[in-house]
Amino acid sequence: MIEQKIMTRKRFSTAVENLVSKSRGLSYIEAAAYIIEERGMDFKSLNRLLSDSLKQKIEAEATDLNLLRTKQTNKLPI
Repeated sequence: MIEQKIMTRKRFSTAVENLVSKSRGLSYIEAAAYIIEERGMDFKSLNRLLSDSLKQKIEAEATDLNLLRTKQTNKLPI
């Protein structure tokens, strides 16, 4: 269970990172959504809670899943 303290950027980022590391196969997007749902928070508050590093990781996942439009670049599959 996630602690019921006031959620700050640092606590949220730490909770997401811990959840992703403990649950193999869980993405950052899913972990962030899970924490928001568990605490009964509104998804609109998610933007306020995301740290820069967490935003980058979620953006990279979303790009890989073709959820975001990006500039078309030639990228070798590695």
